[in-house]
Amino acid sequence: MGRLAVILPVLLIAAVAVADIEEPRVDSILVTGPLPVSAGKLLDGSGLERGVSLLRITPVQVTDWLTANLESLGYLDAEVYVQWPLWDDEVNIVRVEVEPGLRSLLSGLVFEGATVFPADSMAGLYPRSPGEPITPEDTITFRNSILSLYDRRGFVYTDVDMELMSLQDTSGTSAYRALLCHIEEDRQAFLDTVTVRGLDTVRRKVVTRELLLQPGDSLDMELLRQSVSNIYALGLFQEVRFDYTPHADDSSLVDLSISVTESDYRRVDLGTGYVSPSAVFGSVSWMHPNIMGNNQRLTIGIYMLEYVGSREGRQIEPQVIYEEPWLFSSRWRWQLKLGYLYISTPGIRQRSYSLTSTFARQLTENLLFSAGYSLEYEKYNEWVDEAFTSYDWRTTSSISATLIHDTRSPFLDPVRGHWMMGEAKLSGGLLGGNDYYRLRSEARLFLPLSGDFVLAGRTRLGGAFPYGDDESVPPDDRFFLGGGTTVRGYPFNSLGPEDDEGNPIGGRVEALGNLEVRVRVAGNFGVVLFADAGGVWRYLDEVSLDTSGFGIGAGLRYHTVFGPIRLDYGFAPTWRNSLERGRIYIGIGHVF
Repeated sequence: MGRLAVILPVLLIAAVAVADIEEPRVDSILVTGPLPVSAGKLLDGSGLERGVSLLRITPVQVTDWLTANLESLGYLDAEVYVQWPLWDDEVNIVRVEVEPGLRSLLSGLVFEGATVFPADSMAGLYPRSPGEPITPEDTITFRNSILSLYDRRGFVYTDVDMELMSLQDTSGTSAYRALLCHIEEDRQAFLDTVTVRGLDTVRRKVVTRELLLQPGDSLDMELLRQSVSNIYALGLFQEVRFDYTPHADDSSLVDLSISVTESDYRRVDLGTGYVSPSAVFGSVSWMHPNIMGNNQRLTIGIYMLEYVGSREGRQIEPQVIYEEPWLFSSRWRWQLKLGYLYISTPGIRQRSYSLTSTFARQLTENLLFSAGYSLEYEKYNEWVDEAFTSYDWRTTSSISATLIHDTRSPFLDPVRGHWMMGEAKLSGGLLGGNDYYRLRSEARLFLPLSGDFVLAGRTRLGGAFPYGDDESVPPDDRFFLGGGTTVRGYPFNSLGPEDDEGNPIGGRVEALGNLEVRVRVAGNFGVVLFADAGGVWRYLDEVSLDTSGFGIGAGLRYHTVFGPIRLDYGFAPTWRNSLERGRIYIGIGHVF
Protein backbone atom coordinates (compact mmCIF):
# COMPACT_ATOMS: atom_id res chain seq x y z
CA MET A 1 0.00 0.00 0.00
CA GLY A 2 2.92 2.30 0.78
CA ARG A 3 4.52 1.69 -2.61
CA LEU A 4 1.20 2.45 -4.32
CA ALA A 5 1.02 5.75 -2.44
CA VAL A 6 4.43 6.67 -3.86
CA ILE A 7 3.82 5.45 -7.45
CA LEU A 8 0.46 7.18 -7.98
CA PRO A 9 1.79 10.74 -7.44
CA VAL A 10 4.71 9.99 -9.78
CA LEU A 11 2.38 8.75 -12.53
CA LEU A 12 0.14 11.80 -12.05
CA ILE A 13 3.10 14.16 -12.37
CA ALA A 14 4.30 12.31 -15.50
CA ALA A 15 0.87 12.54 -17.09
CA VAL A 16 0.66 16.26 -16.44
CA ALA A 17 4.15 16.73 -17.89
CA VAL A 18 3.24 14.82 -21.06
CA ALA A 19 0.05 16.83 -21.44
CA ASP A 20 2.08 20.04 -21.27
CA ILE A 21 4.32 18.93 -24.16
CA GLU A 22 3.13 20.60 -27.35
CA GLU A 23 2.78 18.36 -30.39
CA PRO A 24 5.49 19.06 -33.00
CA ARG A 25 3.99 20.62 -36.11
CA VAL A 26 5.16 21.18 -39.66
CA ASP A 27 6.67 24.64 -40.01
CA SER A 28 7.66 24.41 -43.65
CA ILE A 29 7.54 22.06 -46.65
CA LEU A 30 10.35 22.00 -49.21
CA VAL A 31 9.60 20.19 -52.48
CA THR A 32 12.44 19.76 -54.98
CA GLY A 33 12.93 18.02 -58.29
CA PRO A 34 11.53 18.44 -61.83
CA LEU A 35 7.89 18.72 -60.80
CA PRO A 36 5.36 17.95 -63.56
CA VAL A 37 2.68 19.84 -61.59
CA SER A 38 2.62 22.49 -58.88
CA ALA A 39 3.70 21.52 -55.37
CA GLY A 40 0.19 22.22 -54.11
CA LYS A 41 -1.41 19.83 -56.59
CA LEU A 42 1.22 17.21 -55.87
CA LEU A 43 0.51 17.38 -52.12
CA ASP A 44 -3.28 17.41 -52.60
CA GLY A 45 -4.96 14.81 -50.41
CA SER A 46 -1.75 13.68 -48.69
CA GLY A 47 -2.54 15.45 -45.40
CA LEU A 48 0.86 17.17 -45.45
CA GLU A 49 0.45 20.90 -44.92
CA ARG A 50 1.87 23.64 -42.77
CA GLY A 51 0.69 23.48 -39.15
CA VAL A 52 -0.30 19.80 -39.21
CA SER A 53 0.92 17.66 -36.31
CA LEU A 54 3.87 15.40 -37.13
CA LEU A 55 2.26 12.78 -34.90
CA ARG A 56 -0.86 12.47 -37.10
CA ILE A 57 0.85 11.54 -40.39
CA THR A 58 3.86 9.44 -41.27
CA PRO A 59 6.54 9.66 -43.99
CA VAL A 60 5.28 6.35 -45.46
CA GLN A 61 1.74 7.72 -45.82
CA VAL A 62 2.99 10.87 -47.53
CA THR A 63 5.29 8.89 -49.85
CA ASP A 64 2.50 6.53 -50.92
CA TRP A 65 0.04 9.35 -51.54
CA LEU A 66 2.44 11.47 -53.59
CA THR A 67 3.46 8.45 -55.63
CA ALA A 68 -0.23 7.71 -56.31
CA ASN A 69 -0.79 11.34 -57.39
CA LEU A 70 2.08 11.08 -59.89
CA GLU A 71 0.88 7.70 -61.19
CA SER A 72 -2.60 9.14 -61.77
CA LEU A 73 -0.94 11.56 -64.21
CA GLY A 74 0.88 8.77 -66.06
CA TYR A 75 4.24 8.89 -64.24
CA LEU A 76 4.32 5.17 -63.51
CA ASP A 77 8.05 5.00 -62.66
CA ALA A 78 8.05 8.00 -60.30
CA GLU A 79 10.13 7.92 -57.13
CA VAL A 80 9.42 10.06 -54.07
CA TYR A 81 11.72 10.56 -51.07
CA VAL A 82 10.37 12.16 -47.91
CA GLN A 83 12.71 13.34 -45.14
CA TRP A 84 11.09 13.89 -41.75
CA PRO A 85 12.48 16.53 -39.32
CA LEU A 86 14.43 15.35 -36.26
CA TRP A 87 12.96 15.74 -32.79
CA ASP A 88 15.55 18.29 -31.73
CA ASP A 89 15.20 20.51 -34.82
CA GLU A 90 14.21 24.04 -33.92
CA VAL A 91 12.34 24.44 -37.23
CA ASN A 92 10.37 21.42 -38.46
CA ILE A 93 10.97 21.25 -42.21
CA VAL A 94 9.63 18.34 -44.24
CA ARG A 95 11.77 17.79 -47.34
CA VAL A 96 10.29 16.06 -50.39
CA GLU A 97 12.41 15.07 -53.37
CA VAL A 98 10.61 14.00 -56.54
CA GLU A 99 11.98 12.05 -59.52
CA PRO A 100 8.95 11.74 -61.82
CA GLY A 101 10.69 9.85 -64.60
CA LEU A 102 9.09 9.64 -68.02
CA ARG A 103 5.37 10.01 -68.51
CA SER A 104 3.89 6.79 -69.97
CA LEU A 105 1.64 7.33 -72.95
CA LEU A 106 -0.42 4.54 -74.51
CA SER A 107 0.89 3.34 -77.87
CA GLY A 108 -1.50 0.43 -78.21
CA LEU A 109 -3.04 -2.70 -76.69
CA VAL A 110 -1.72 -6.23 -77.17
CA PHE A 111 -3.87 -9.29 -76.37
CA GLU A 112 -2.61 -12.80 -75.69
CA GLY A 113 -4.78 -15.88 -75.20
CA ALA A 114 -8.01 -14.30 -76.42
CA THR A 115 -10.14 -16.61 -78.58
CA VAL A 116 -13.72 -15.91 -77.48
CA PHE A 117 -13.84 -12.18 -78.29
CA PRO A 118 -12.05 -10.30 -81.07
CA ALA A 119 -9.30 -7.92 -80.00
CA ASP A 120 -11.11 -4.92 -81.47
CA SER A 121 -14.18 -5.43 -79.28
CA MET A 122 -12.04 -5.66 -76.14
CA ALA A 123 -9.87 -2.69 -77.13
CA GLY A 124 -13.02 -0.57 -77.23
CA LEU A 125 -13.42 -1.13 -73.49
CA TYR A 126 -10.26 0.83 -72.66
CA PRO A 127 -11.35 4.20 -71.20
CA ARG A 128 -8.71 6.28 -73.05
CA SER A 129 -7.33 6.70 -76.55
CA PRO A 130 -3.80 6.02 -77.85
CA GLY A 131 -1.46 8.89 -77.01
CA GLU A 132 -3.11 9.59 -73.65
CA PRO A 133 -1.47 8.84 -70.26
CA ILE A 134 -1.62 5.32 -68.81
CA THR A 135 -2.87 5.30 -65.22
CA PRO A 136 -3.43 2.50 -62.66
CA GLU A 137 -7.10 3.48 -62.33
CA ASP A 138 -7.70 3.10 -66.07
CA THR A 139 -5.86 -0.22 -66.11
CA ILE A 140 -7.99 -1.61 -63.26
CA THR A 141 -11.19 -0.38 -64.95
CA PHE A 142 -10.09 -1.99 -68.21
CA ARG A 143 -9.35 -5.34 -66.53
CA ASN A 144 -12.73 -5.36 -64.76
CA SER A 145 -14.51 -4.54 -68.04
CA ILE A 146 -12.85 -7.51 -69.76
CA LEU A 147 -13.76 -9.83 -66.89
CA SER A 148 -17.34 -8.58 -67.00
CA LEU A 149 -17.43 -9.28 -70.75
CA TYR A 150 -16.36 -12.87 -70.14
CA ASP A 151 -18.79 -13.20 -67.23
CA ARG A 152 -21.66 -12.47 -69.59
CA ARG A 153 -20.70 -15.56 -71.62
CA GLY A 154 -20.27 -17.85 -68.63
CA PHE A 155 -16.45 -17.79 -68.54
CA VAL A 156 -16.49 -17.18 -64.80
CA TYR A 157 -13.06 -18.76 -64.25
CA THR A 158 -11.29 -16.38 -66.63
CA ASP A 159 -8.29 -14.42 -65.34
CA VAL A 160 -6.67 -11.33 -66.86
CA ASP A 161 -3.13 -10.06 -66.18
CA MET A 162 -2.01 -6.60 -67.26
CA GLU A 163 1.63 -5.86 -68.02
CA LEU A 164 3.32 -2.72 -69.28
CA MET A 165 5.78 -3.33 -72.08
CA SER A 166 9.12 -1.53 -72.37
CA LEU A 167 9.37 2.16 -73.16
CA GLN A 168 9.41 3.18 -76.82
CA ASP A 169 9.80 6.43 -78.73
CA THR A 170 11.36 8.21 -75.77
CA SER A 171 11.36 11.97 -76.29
CA GLY A 172 11.69 14.70 -73.69
CA THR A 173 9.59 13.95 -70.62
CA SER A 174 7.35 11.22 -72.06
CA ALA A 175 7.53 7.83 -73.75
CA TYR A 176 5.09 5.47 -75.45
CA ARG A 177 4.32 2.05 -74.00
CA ALA A 178 2.05 -0.79 -75.04
CA LEU A 179 -0.25 -2.51 -72.55
CA LEU A 180 -0.12 -6.31 -72.71
CA CYS A 181 -3.31 -8.12 -71.72
CA HIS A 182 -2.75 -11.81 -71.05
CA ILE A 183 -6.08 -13.66 -70.85
CA GLU A 184 -6.56 -17.16 -69.45
CA GLU A 185 -10.04 -18.00 -70.68
CA ASP A 186 -10.35 -21.41 -69.03
CA ARG A 187 -13.65 -23.30 -69.42
CA GLN A 188 -17.15 -22.02 -69.98
CA ALA A 189 -19.65 -22.72 -67.17
CA PHE A 190 -23.24 -23.84 -67.77
CA LEU A 191 -26.07 -23.91 -65.27
CA ASP A 192 -27.24 -27.38 -64.25
CA THR A 193 -29.46 -27.47 -61.15
CA VAL A 194 -30.98 -24.76 -58.94
CA THR A 195 -31.53 -25.20 -55.21
CA VAL A 196 -33.43 -22.74 -53.01
CA ARG A 197 -32.86 -22.79 -49.25
CA GLY A 198 -34.52 -20.94 -46.39
CA LEU A 199 -38.14 -20.96 -47.60
CA ASP A 200 -40.87 -21.20 -44.99
CA THR A 201 -44.15 -19.71 -46.25
CA VAL A 202 -43.07 -18.80 -49.78
CA ARG A 203 -43.24 -21.38 -52.55
CA ARG A 204 -40.07 -22.34 -54.43
CA LYS A 205 -41.40 -21.23 -57.84
CA VAL A 206 -41.82 -17.67 -56.54
CA VAL A 207 -38.01 -17.52 -56.41
CA THR A 208 -37.10 -19.62 -59.44
CA ARG A 209 -39.42 -17.82 -61.86
CA GLU A 210 -37.51 -14.59 -61.20
CA LEU A 211 -34.30 -16.20 -62.47
CA LEU A 212 -33.23 -14.92 -65.88
CA LEU A 213 -31.19 -18.10 -66.37
CA GLN A 214 -32.46 -21.61 -67.04
CA PRO A 215 -30.66 -24.96 -66.74
CA GLY A 216 -28.44 -25.37 -69.79
CA ASP A 217 -27.75 -21.63 -70.15
CA SER A 218 -24.22 -20.28 -69.83
CA LEU A 219 -23.64 -18.84 -66.38
CA ASP A 220 -24.12 -15.15 -67.21
CA MET A 221 -23.10 -13.36 -64.01
CA GLU A 222 -24.80 -10.12 -65.01
CA LEU A 223 -28.13 -11.89 -65.47
CA LEU A 224 -27.56 -13.77 -62.21
CA ARG A 225 -27.02 -10.52 -60.30
CA GLN A 226 -30.12 -9.03 -61.94
CA SER A 227 -32.07 -12.12 -60.88
CA VAL A 228 -31.04 -11.60 -57.26
CA SER A 229 -32.21 -7.99 -57.55
CA ASN A 230 -35.57 -9.21 -58.90
CA ILE A 231 -35.95 -11.60 -55.94
CA TYR A 232 -35.24 -8.77 -53.49
CA ALA A 233 -37.83 -6.60 -55.27
CA LEU A 234 -40.58 -9.09 -54.39
CA GLY A 235 -40.60 -7.63 -50.87
CA LEU A 236 -40.67 -11.08 -49.27
CA PHE A 237 -37.04 -11.51 -48.20
CA GLN A 238 -34.63 -9.58 -46.03
CA GLU A 239 -31.59 -11.40 -47.38
CA VAL A 240 -30.79 -13.15 -50.68
CA ARG A 241 -27.44 -14.83 -51.40
CA PHE A 242 -26.24 -17.13 -54.17
CA ASP A 243 -23.34 -19.52 -54.68
CA TYR A 244 -22.37 -21.86 -57.50
CA THR A 245 -20.39 -25.13 -57.28
CA PRO A 246 -18.81 -26.98 -60.22
CA HIS A 247 -19.53 -30.68 -60.71
CA ALA A 248 -16.77 -32.98 -59.56
CA ASP A 249 -16.96 -35.04 -62.78
CA ASP A 250 -17.62 -32.16 -65.18
CA SER A 251 -16.36 -28.74 -64.10
CA SER A 252 -18.16 -27.02 -66.99
CA LEU A 253 -21.49 -27.69 -65.20
CA VAL A 254 -22.32 -25.75 -62.04
CA ASP A 255 -25.08 -26.12 -59.47
CA LEU A 256 -26.63 -22.86 -58.30
CA SER A 257 -27.66 -22.48 -54.67
CA ILE A 258 -29.88 -19.57 -53.59
CA SER A 259 -30.23 -18.90 -49.87
CA VAL A 260 -33.01 -16.60 -48.66
CA THR A 261 -34.24 -15.28 -45.33
CA GLU A 262 -37.94 -14.47 -45.28
CA SER A 263 -39.00 -11.15 -43.82
CA ASP A 264 -42.13 -10.25 -41.89
CA TYR A 265 -43.75 -9.09 -45.12
CA ARG A 266 -47.27 -8.27 -43.87
CA ARG A 267 -47.42 -4.58 -43.11
CA VAL A 268 -49.62 -1.61 -42.26
CA ASP A 269 -48.77 1.73 -43.85
CA LEU A 270 -49.86 5.04 -42.39
CA GLY A 271 -49.45 8.33 -44.21
CA THR A 272 -50.35 11.95 -43.82
CA GLY A 273 -49.27 15.06 -45.62
CA TYR A 274 -49.72 18.63 -46.55
CA VAL A 275 -50.83 19.18 -50.15
CA SER A 276 -51.14 22.97 -49.92
CA PRO A 277 -52.26 25.57 -47.37
CA SER A 278 -55.83 24.62 -48.32
CA ALA A 279 -55.65 20.80 -48.32
CA VAL A 280 -54.24 17.99 -46.17
CA PHE A 281 -54.44 14.24 -46.71
CA GLY A 282 -54.19 11.01 -44.77
CA SER A 283 -54.04 7.35 -45.72
CA VAL A 284 -53.94 3.93 -44.10
CA SER A 285 -53.50 0.55 -45.77
CA TRP A 286 -52.90 -3.08 -44.90
CA MET A 287 -50.95 -5.21 -47.36
CA HIS A 288 -50.28 -8.95 -47.53
CA PRO A 289 -47.91 -9.73 -50.44
CA ASN A 290 -48.12 -13.51 -50.21
CA ILE A 291 -51.69 -14.49 -49.36
CA MET A 292 -51.51 -17.94 -51.02
CA GLY A 293 -47.77 -18.57 -50.86
CA ASN A 294 -47.39 -17.56 -54.49
CA ASN A 295 -46.70 -13.81 -54.13
CA GLN A 296 -50.34 -12.80 -54.75
CA ARG A 297 -50.93 -9.43 -53.08
CA LEU A 298 -53.97 -8.18 -51.22
CA THR A 299 -54.17 -4.52 -50.22
CA ILE A 300 -56.99 -2.88 -48.28
CA GLY A 301 -56.76 0.86 -47.72
CA ILE A 302 -58.39 4.25 -47.65
CA TYR A 303 -57.23 7.69 -48.81
CA MET A 304 -58.76 10.92 -47.48
CA LEU A 305 -58.26 14.49 -48.64
CA GLU A 306 -59.65 17.31 -46.51
CA TYR A 307 -60.09 20.86 -47.82
CA VAL A 308 -59.69 23.58 -45.20
CA GLY A 309 -60.30 27.31 -45.16
CA SER A 310 -62.77 28.91 -47.55
CA ARG A 311 -63.09 25.72 -49.66
CA GLU A 312 -64.40 23.22 -47.16
CA GLY A 313 -64.98 19.73 -48.41
CA ARG A 314 -63.47 16.27 -48.59
CA GLN A 315 -62.56 13.39 -50.82
CA ILE A 316 -62.68 9.76 -49.61
CA GLU A 317 -61.39 6.75 -51.54
CA PRO A 318 -61.50 3.30 -49.89
CA GLN A 319 -60.34 0.42 -52.07
CA VAL A 320 -59.46 -3.28 -52.13
CA ILE A 321 -56.79 -4.47 -54.57
CA TYR A 322 -55.82 -8.01 -55.53
CA GLU A 323 -52.69 -8.56 -57.66
CA GLU A 324 -51.56 -11.69 -59.47
CA PRO A 325 -47.88 -11.16 -60.46
CA TRP A 326 -47.65 -14.09 -62.93
CA LEU A 327 -51.01 -14.53 -64.64
CA PHE A 328 -51.30 -18.14 -65.89
CA SER A 329 -47.52 -18.53 -65.24
CA SER A 330 -46.76 -15.79 -67.77
CA ARG A 331 -45.04 -12.45 -67.29
CA TRP A 332 -48.37 -10.63 -67.47
CA ARG A 333 -49.39 -8.98 -64.20
CA TRP A 334 -53.10 -8.80 -63.39
CA GLN A 335 -54.78 -6.46 -60.93
CA LEU A 336 -58.40 -6.39 -59.77
CA LYS A 337 -59.50 -3.28 -57.88
CA LEU A 338 -62.78 -2.64 -56.09
CA GLY A 339 -63.17 1.02 -55.17
CA TYR A 340 -65.51 3.71 -53.93
CA LEU A 341 -65.11 7.46 -54.54
CA TYR A 342 -66.81 10.26 -52.63
CA ILE A 343 -66.11 13.91 -53.51
CA SER A 344 -67.90 16.78 -51.82
CA THR A 345 -66.66 20.35 -52.43
CA PRO A 346 -68.55 23.58 -53.07
CA GLY A 347 -68.19 23.06 -56.84
CA ILE A 348 -68.24 19.26 -57.22
CA ARG A 349 -70.42 16.41 -56.01
CA GLN A 350 -69.63 12.84 -57.03
CA ARG A 351 -70.17 9.31 -55.75
CA SER A 352 -69.11 6.20 -57.61
CA TYR A 353 -68.52 2.48 -57.17
CA SER A 354 -66.01 0.89 -59.50
CA LEU A 355 -64.53 -2.47 -60.49
CA THR A 356 -61.34 -2.29 -62.54
CA SER A 357 -59.34 -5.08 -64.14
CA THR A 358 -55.85 -4.23 -65.43
CA PHE A 359 -53.28 -6.30 -67.33
CA ALA A 360 -49.66 -5.09 -67.44
CA ARG A 361 -46.39 -6.37 -68.82
CA GLN A 362 -42.80 -5.15 -68.93
CA LEU A 363 -42.15 -5.37 -72.67
CA THR A 364 -38.48 -4.40 -72.32
CA GLU A 365 -36.28 -3.30 -69.47
CA ASN A 366 -37.59 0.26 -69.80
CA LEU A 367 -40.96 -0.13 -71.55
CA LEU A 368 -44.18 -0.95 -69.65
CA PHE A 369 -47.56 -1.58 -71.29
CA SER A 370 -50.89 -1.87 -69.50
CA ALA A 371 -54.51 -2.21 -70.58
CA GLY A 372 -57.66 -2.34 -68.54
CA TYR A 373 -61.42 -2.52 -68.33
CA SER A 374 -63.47 -0.57 -65.78
CA LEU A 375 -67.10 -0.75 -64.73
CA GLU A 376 -68.41 2.29 -62.80
CA TYR A 377 -71.75 3.02 -61.16
CA GLU A 378 -71.79 6.77 -60.48
CA LYS A 379 -73.69 10.02 -60.04
CA TYR A 380 -72.31 13.57 -60.20
CA ASN A 381 -73.07 17.17 -61.08
CA GLU A 382 -71.90 19.26 -64.03
CA TRP A 383 -71.77 23.06 -64.37
CA VAL A 384 -73.52 23.71 -67.71
CA ASP A 385 -74.93 26.99 -69.05
CA GLU A 386 -74.32 28.88 -65.82
CA ALA A 387 -76.14 26.29 -63.73
CA PHE A 388 -75.56 22.89 -62.15
CA THR A 389 -76.98 19.85 -63.90
CA SER A 390 -77.20 16.59 -61.94
CA TYR A 391 -76.60 13.21 -63.56
CA ASP A 392 -78.25 10.42 -61.62
CA TRP A 393 -76.89 6.93 -61.16
CA ARG A 394 -75.51 5.48 -64.40
CA THR A 395 -73.38 2.45 -65.22
CA THR A 396 -70.43 3.18 -67.51
CA SER A 397 -67.93 0.78 -69.05
CA SER A 398 -64.46 1.95 -70.10
CA ILE A 399 -61.38 0.51 -71.74
CA SER A 400 -57.94 2.08 -71.38
CA ALA A 401 -54.32 1.58 -72.41
CA THR A 402 -51.06 3.09 -71.13
CA LEU A 403 -47.49 2.98 -72.41
CA ILE A 404 -44.57 4.15 -70.23
CA HIS A 405 -40.88 4.41 -71.15
CA ASP A 406 -38.66 4.96 -68.11
CA THR A 407 -34.86 5.39 -68.12
CA ARG A 408 -34.51 7.50 -64.96
CA SER A 409 -31.45 6.93 -62.78
CA PRO A 410 -31.44 6.77 -59.85
CA PHE A 411 -35.15 6.05 -59.48
CA LEU A 412 -36.05 8.16 -56.42
CA ASP A 413 -33.71 11.07 -57.11
CA PRO A 414 -33.01 11.07 -60.86
CA VAL A 415 -30.08 12.95 -62.34
CA ARG A 416 -30.31 11.56 -65.88
CA GLY A 417 -32.75 9.81 -68.18
CA HIS A 418 -36.40 10.38 -69.01
CA TRP A 419 -39.93 9.25 -68.17
CA MET A 420 -42.53 9.33 -70.96
CA MET A 421 -46.17 8.30 -70.77
CA GLY A 422 -49.07 8.06 -73.19
CA GLU A 423 -52.57 7.17 -72.01
CA ALA A 424 -55.94 6.71 -73.73
CA LYS A 425 -59.38 5.91 -72.32
CA LEU A 426 -62.68 5.29 -74.10
CA SER A 427 -65.97 5.22 -72.19
CA GLY A 428 -69.52 4.45 -73.27
CA GLY A 429 -70.42 3.86 -76.89
CA LEU A 430 -70.93 0.16 -77.53
CA LEU A 431 -69.67 -0.45 -73.99
CA GLY A 432 -72.60 1.46 -72.47
CA GLY A 433 -72.91 4.46 -70.16
CA ASN A 434 -71.43 7.96 -70.42
CA ASP A 435 -69.93 8.65 -73.85
CA TYR A 436 -66.56 10.38 -73.55
CA TYR A 437 -62.88 9.79 -74.26
CA ARG A 438 -59.72 10.93 -72.50
CA LEU A 439 -56.19 11.38 -73.86
CA ARG A 440 -53.15 12.28 -71.81
CA SER A 441 -49.37 12.43 -72.36
CA GLU A 442 -46.46 13.44 -70.18
CA ALA A 443 -42.68 13.71 -70.66
CA ARG A 444 -40.01 14.27 -68.01
CA LEU A 445 -36.36 14.86 -68.88
CA PHE A 446 -33.31 14.96 -66.58
CA LEU A 447 -29.98 16.33 -67.81
CA PRO A 448 -26.81 16.41 -65.62
CA LEU A 449 -25.07 19.72 -66.32
CA SER A 450 -22.22 18.82 -63.95
CA GLY A 451 -21.65 16.72 -60.86
CA ASP A 452 -23.84 18.98 -58.71
CA PHE A 453 -26.22 20.57 -61.26
CA VAL A 454 -29.25 18.85 -62.82
CA LEU A 455 -31.68 20.44 -65.26
CA ALA A 456 -35.13 18.85 -64.98
CA GLY A 457 -38.17 19.53 -67.13
CA ARG A 458 -41.71 18.27 -67.52
CA THR A 459 -44.49 18.81 -70.05
CA ARG A 460 -48.02 17.43 -69.80
CA LEU A 461 -50.97 17.65 -72.17
CA GLY A 462 -54.45 16.22 -71.76
CA GLY A 463 -57.95 16.30 -73.11
CA ALA A 464 -61.29 14.71 -72.12
CA PHE A 465 -64.29 15.24 -74.37
CA PRO A 466 -67.84 13.87 -74.63
CA TYR A 467 -69.08 12.44 -77.91
CA GLY A 468 -72.41 11.33 -79.34
CA ASP A 469 -75.39 12.72 -77.46
CA ASP A 470 -73.58 13.16 -74.13
CA GLU A 471 -72.29 16.57 -73.01
CA SER A 472 -70.59 15.73 -69.71
CA VAL A 473 -67.33 14.35 -68.35
CA PRO A 474 -67.31 12.93 -64.79
CA PRO A 475 -65.34 15.02 -62.27
CA ASP A 476 -62.72 12.32 -61.60
CA ASP A 477 -61.73 12.37 -65.30
CA ARG A 478 -61.50 16.17 -65.56
CA PHE A 479 -58.22 18.08 -65.14
CA PHE A 480 -57.13 20.27 -62.23
CA LEU A 481 -53.99 22.40 -61.82
CA GLY A 482 -52.51 24.62 -59.13
CA GLY A 483 -50.56 23.85 -55.99
CA GLY A 484 -47.30 22.30 -54.82
CA THR A 485 -47.04 19.58 -57.47
CA THR A 486 -48.20 21.44 -60.59
CA VAL A 487 -48.13 25.26 -60.69
CA ARG A 488 -46.59 26.57 -57.48
CA GLY A 489 -47.73 29.94 -56.20
CA TYR A 490 -51.41 29.17 -56.76
CA PRO A 491 -53.96 27.58 -54.41
CA PHE A 492 -54.60 23.84 -54.73
CA ASN A 493 -56.56 22.98 -57.92
CA SER A 494 -57.46 26.65 -58.38
CA LEU A 495 -56.60 27.09 -62.08
CA GLY A 496 -59.31 26.60 -64.68
CA PRO A 497 -63.12 26.73 -64.91
CA GLU A 498 -65.15 27.83 -61.88
CA ASP A 499 -68.80 27.94 -60.89
CA ASP A 500 -70.62 31.20 -60.18
CA GLU A 501 -69.09 31.36 -56.67
CA GLY A 502 -65.50 30.90 -57.85
CA ASN A 503 -65.18 27.22 -56.89
CA PRO A 504 -62.98 25.04 -59.17
CA ILE A 505 -64.97 22.48 -61.15
CA GLY A 506 -62.20 21.08 -63.38
CA GLY A 507 -61.68 21.36 -67.11
CA ARG A 508 -61.53 19.21 -70.21
CA VAL A 509 -58.23 20.52 -71.62
CA GLU A 510 -54.92 20.66 -69.74
CA ALA A 511 -51.42 22.00 -70.53
CA LEU A 512 -48.56 22.06 -68.01
CA GLY A 513 -44.85 22.85 -68.15
CA ASN A 514 -42.25 22.81 -65.37
CA LEU A 515 -38.54 23.65 -65.34
CA GLU A 516 -36.19 23.14 -62.40
CA VAL A 517 -32.48 23.69 -61.80
CA ARG A 518 -31.43 21.37 -58.97
CA VAL A 519 -28.13 22.06 -57.23
CA ARG A 520 -26.35 20.02 -54.55
CA VAL A 521 -24.83 22.62 -52.21
CA ALA A 522 -23.17 20.64 -49.40
CA GLY A 523 -23.57 17.01 -48.42
CA ASN A 524 -27.26 16.08 -48.52
CA PHE A 525 -28.47 19.68 -48.80
CA GLY A 526 -29.54 21.22 -52.08
CA VAL A 527 -31.41 24.15 -53.57
CA VAL A 528 -33.85 24.38 -56.47
CA LEU A 529 -34.88 27.23 -58.73
CA PHE A 530 -38.13 26.61 -60.61
CA ALA A 531 -40.61 28.04 -63.08
CA ASP A 532 -44.09 26.54 -63.61
CA ALA A 533 -46.75 27.35 -66.18
CA GLY A 534 -50.05 25.75 -67.04
CA GLY A 535 -53.73 26.08 -67.56
CA VAL A 536 -57.04 24.20 -67.61
CA TRP A 537 -59.93 25.09 -69.93
CA ARG A 538 -63.40 23.80 -70.70
CA TYR A 539 -63.05 23.87 -74.49
CA LEU A 540 -60.13 23.86 -76.93
CA ASP A 541 -61.07 27.27 -78.35
CA GLU A 542 -60.70 28.77 -74.85
CA VAL A 543 -56.98 27.92 -74.60
CA SER A 544 -55.09 31.16 -74.01
CA LEU A 545 -52.03 32.48 -72.24
CA ASP A 546 -54.25 35.11 -70.63
CA THR A 547 -56.08 32.43 -68.64
CA SER A 548 -52.96 30.42 -67.78
CA GLY A 549 -51.04 30.44 -64.53
CA PHE A 550 -47.33 31.23 -64.18
CA GLY A 551 -45.32 30.69 -61.02
CA ILE A 552 -41.66 30.98 -60.08
CA GLY A 553 -39.74 30.43 -56.89
CA ALA A 554 -37.01 28.59 -55.02
CA GLY A 555 -36.79 25.67 -52.65
CA LEU A 556 -34.60 23.69 -50.30
CA ARG A 557 -33.91 19.95 -50.53
CA TYR A 558 -32.56 17.45 -48.03
CA HIS A 559 -31.70 14.22 -49.83
CA THR A 560 -32.46 10.93 -48.07
CA VAL A 561 -32.47 7.25 -49.09
CA PHE A 562 -36.23 7.46 -49.74
CA GLY A 563 -36.01 10.63 -51.81
CA PRO A 564 -35.57 14.33 -51.05
CA ILE A 565 -37.55 16.23 -48.44
CA ARG A 566 -38.62 19.45 -50.12
CA LEU A 567 -39.57 22.94 -48.96
CA ASP A 568 -40.66 25.29 -51.76
CA TYR A 569 -41.80 28.90 -51.89
CA GLY A 570 -43.63 29.87 -55.07
CA PHE A 571 -45.39 33.01 -56.23
CA ALA A 572 -47.04 34.39 -59.35
CA PRO A 573 -44.87 37.30 -60.59
CA THR A 574 -47.80 38.85 -62.51
CA TRP A 575 -49.78 39.45 -59.32
CA ARG A 576 -49.69 42.68 -57.39
CA ASN A 577 -47.61 42.19 -54.20
CA SER A 578 -46.74 38.75 -55.56
CA LEU A 579 -43.97 37.99 -53.08
CA GLU A 580 -46.25 38.59 -50.10
CA ARG A 581 -48.98 36.46 -51.69
CA GLY A 582 -46.72 33.49 -52.38
CA ARG A 583 -47.20 30.06 -50.83
CA ILE A 584 -45.06 27.53 -48.99
CA TYR A 585 -45.16 23.87 -49.97
CA ILE A 586 -43.73 20.91 -48.03
CA GLY A 587 -43.44 17.35 -49.31
CA ILE A 588 -41.36 14.22 -49.79
CA GLY A 589 -39.92 13.46 -53.20
CA HIS A 590 -39.41 15.72 -56.18
CA VAL A 591 -42.38 17.47 -57.74
CA PHE A 592 -41.67 15.32 -60.81
